Amino acid sequence: MTSVQSSAASKKRQRPSRSAEKLMKQEEEKKHLEEEELRLAAEQLEREILEQRRLEEEERARIAAEDKARKDNELPELFQILKRNMASVQRLRKNFREVTKWQRYMKCDGTPDPTIPQEINTFINLSKEDPNTDIKSMFEGGRIILGLLDELEMLLSDTPTDELLETTAAQYQQTIWDLQKLLSNINDKATDILLQKAVDLVDIETGNMQEVVNDENITLCLWANFNKNPRFKGYEFVNNHVEFELPRPLAMCDIAVRILHTQYDHISCHIPLFQAQQKAFRSKPVLFEVKEDKEAKDQEQKATEEQKATEEQKATEAKHALEARLMIDEELRLPRPMRTRSALSASSREELLRNRRPSAGRSSAHTEKGVPTYRSSSTASKEAIDQYIVDFNQYTPLGGVYYFDVLKLPPQPKFVNGWRIVQLSDTGLQPFSYPLVSARESTSFLGNLEEKEGENHPIPAVGIAIKLPLRALFFEQPKPARWDAAGVQWRTDGIHSVTFDPETNVISFKMDTFNIFTLIQRNDVNMPFQSWEIKPVAENEALLTVSAALTLVEIRIKDLCQLCPIPTEDNLSHIRGKWMTASTLIISMINAGLNIFPGNESEKYVKTEKNKQLEQETYTEMALVTSAIAFKWSKWNLYSEQEEIVLQAYENLTEETIAEDSWSLYLLRPERSQKLKIKESSEEWTKEIAENTDLYSNLYHMMKGQASDTAKERILNTDHLFFTNVYEILQATKLLSNTVPVS
Repeated sequence: MTSVQSSAASKKRQRPSRSAEKLMKQEEEKKHLEEEELRLAAEQLEREILEQRRLEEEERARIAAEDKARKDNELPELFQILKRNMASVQRLRKNFREVTKWQRYMKCDGTPDPTIPQEINTFINLSKEDPNTDIKSMFEGGRIILGLLDELEMLLSDTPTDELLETTAAQYQQTIWDLQKLLSNINDKATDILLQKAVDLVDIETGNMQEVVNDENITLCLWANFNKNPRFKGYEFVNNHVEFELPRPLAMCDIAVRILHTQYDHISCHIPLFQAQQKAFRSKPVLFEVKEDKEAKDQEQKATEEQKATEEQKATEAKHALEARLMIDEELRLPRPMRTRSALSASSREELLRNRRPSAGRSSAHTEKGVPTYRSSSTASKEAIDQYIVDFNQYTPLGGVYYFDVLKLPPQPKFVNGWRIVQLSDTGLQPFSYPLVSARESTSFLGNLEEKEGENHPIPAVGIAIKLPLRALFFEQPKPARWDAAGVQWRTDGIHSVTFDPETNVISFKMDTFNIFTLIQRNDVNMPFQSWEIKPVAENEALLTVSAALTLVEIRIKDLCQLCPIPTEDNLSHIRGKWMTASTLIISMINAGLNIFPGNESEKYVKTEKNKQLEQETYTEMALVTSAIAFKWSKWNLYSEQEEIVLQAYENLTEETIAEDSWSLYLLRPERSQKLKIKESSEEWTKEIAENTDLYSNLYHMMKGQASDTAKERILNTDHLFFTNVYEILQATKLLSNTVPVS
């Protein structure tokens, strides 16, 4: 009985209870529900992702359609505005040339018309035969010649190629060479006149002749050796801050030393690369016309992929053609007839230049020291050029040219029995050969010196010390460079022992021989820029402020341009406050040492690389609205991509200072322009679009769309010359790609 009961109890324990079965069933149902929920959630997520993708595709399609619609409406309007502007500017400039031509025709001051060969040839011949010996009147004639040279250079630079025949341009260029040669002859004649009566100008204290004649364009310092003191070392023209050191072998010679400083540079203009750079800055922009033709063609024909490829090929060919025109280093190696500017007469110039080559010993010493080898960016073959040749992609001559000559002293008048006997000579200035033939010949002039048998005596160098010219800005110690007439180039070899005193601005150095020299400065000394801002001052008037690396530059722009005056006088007083065309102002600033215009070598020191086409388009559109909109640099431009430009803008119709928090950031791309949500003071970079703002196809329509009615009226009334000047200045400074602020 007991065993039966225990067996029944065991079976009861093995069979689960109803509550356990119910619990297990609930757990299975719960697990099934969870799996079903996960499946439904995954399906819902997938549907949401697909919906999000669909919405994004629709949004992209909507934006693309809006972009296309905007471009279809805005770009033709923009190109029509540019076309009207260019046509008006060309018409105004043509009228100006005609008025200038008429004014020259009606001019009755006795000066010849340099464009008429008969008049200018007569003027040159009469000037050569002029018996006048008055120095002041001769220098006055030099000022007239400089005025004629300015006329011809303006004609060559401002007249379009389709209006100026090639033969006419060649005639003008030949006239320029002839006038430069005539001016050189006048300086030679003035020197010769003074030397022929040097005995009458002898200083009692020194026993030698020291004479200085100057005007606004030249300074002529003359020293003649009458005392013949073997211990004579040199002389300083104190009032003119010029000092020379005479080599000992010349102390006993009948010689004269001339230091002629001309404020103008008629040397560098003979170098093809220098001519090309000056012409590039003077050339007028043609970007608008090219762009208009391309886009108009796309608009009318709805260009296919094949047509686009053809246009890209044409654009590439045009670019190569432009680069080929600028790549003129090959021309430097081609022989070409030139009239080399010199301070001596044609007959004596050849003899002097033969003796102006540095000695082999000195040259080899300099070769061992060496200087960095420069590579010109405009050289097609990219071959290394002579390391001592001055590369105009890196340096610019400043302060004019110095003609440092040693001359034979002409026969002096003698007094016999009350008669003044003068030996007449028509040979003109005669150069004195130095270095002399040998050290033995050199020491023979110093009779009290003993020459040791077999000893090699070094040839004494020529020393010169000058104060930096007052018509140029030097931001660092300049380099002296000598003229190589045979190679038609400036060179830095044959010059040594260079010292510079920054307190007195006096530079001194020695050369192997007497030579023509100048001072050169780096083109990129003021680059890259730290900041910039251009803001409207009044209708059709703007002020551009550039904080360069070492100075602050302000340019006022209207129908003409002006380098703004400053309270204290500086070395640019001759160009400050004067109104001139944009291209003329650019050339004047470069030649005066205030170079804020990047050249071919700018990519070496600029960290910001931007799409060049987008950059030029931005300058164009900025110029169209600058009469009402102020623009400013942005630090975020460094963080943006190469196909993007970031800048600040603000509508400004008054001369009041703009608060920093009032500026807005704008992101420009080739396909669209937009206002950004962030500010300049934001800590992180983001491309998020500002709220309640629209997208535009270009900067011009974006600024116009957000402008007030008064600002829109100003923009629509933008003067054509004002627009062109703003564009030329912006395009020359390349502010968007050459500003790297110091953090």
